[in-house]
Amino acid sequence: MLSAFSHLLLTAYRRAQELDVQSFQDQILTDLKAALHFDSSVWGTATMTMTGIQIHSAHLYNLSPRMLPAYEKIKHLDPAAMEVTRQPRTTLGFNVARDFAEPAHEAMRDFCNEFGHRNFFITSDLNPRTQFVHWISLFRTDPDRVCKPAEIELLSHLAPHLMQALALNRLVHLDRLGGDNARETWAVAIADTRGVIYHADPRFRELMQLEWNGNGNTEDQLPEALSALLAGRDNQVVGQRVVVERTLEHEVLFLRARRRHAVDSLSTRELMVARLLADGLTQKQVAAQLDRSLETIRTQARTVFDKLDIKTVVMLAPHLALRD
Repeated sequence: MLSAFSHLLLTAYRRAQELDVQSFQDQILTDLKAALHFDSSVWGTATMTMTGIQIHSAHLYNLSPRMLPAYEKIKHLDPAAMEVTRQPRTTLGFNVARDFAEPAHEAMRDFCNEFGHRNFFITSDLNPRTQFVHWISLFRTDPDRVCKPAEIELLSHLAPHLMQALALNRLVHLDRLGGDNARETWAVAIADTRGVIYHADPRFRELMQLEWNGNGNTEDQLPEALSALLAGRDNQVVGQRVVVERTLEHEVLFLRARRRHAVDSLSTRELMVARLLADGLTQKQVAAQLDRSLETIRTQARTVFDKLDIKTVVMLAPHLALRD
């Protein structure tokens, strides 16, 4: 057992650095099945409220996407969710026939039977202050395959490492999105679509204060105004002092932010002209490529130079690098 435990941990941390963010959770859950049998899983984050669990993100493994909408209808009746969040960190096993036997549990029993959750484990890590919880549920369809104490203990030891490996995988992905040339310019963060911050470097937090100070800005939450803007279709938010760019992957926002610069005031057409000039084209060649008059391109080039406060084409590159 100890050998299998050690192998799984080493594999999890290795995969965190090797796999893309889309594949990581599926592969780790597949690896976990070799040590702890289950048929399906949900790996997610949520906030516990008076009306039940509010799911932020949920990675489904061998489960129908119908499960989450169905759960939303009966989540306030879920005794398992209430039980596992009574303490900051816990791992429990449930048998539906035994633990959901009360008449009040009928809707939960029907839900569990429909989706094959006749026995299941839940392991969770709850922040008592924010009621934010990171959890993994493992489901068994066989009603006779109950969760044994030794299995619960194994999962309780594994779970913190699986969650840490997921955090590492996201950080590696964020680092790759930023790229070597951008690290000194951009501050980075990871959050979910409800605005809960999973990771943020100090510079990112400073920039949030600079642009949105006093507007729903807390250590654990993105500013409300920024969350609203990020909920739209645009992948870039240009504020008065700060620029934020997003990449959305599986309900997780990978964010990078920097101070606003003069180059951010260029229009789409001006930016296109600037890039072509920086690539070495003459104004005449740019006019031909964009099917515009030479006078139009000259006017746009002058506007670009004035906005960036530069005199020559060779000075364009450092400014344009901020928009790449």
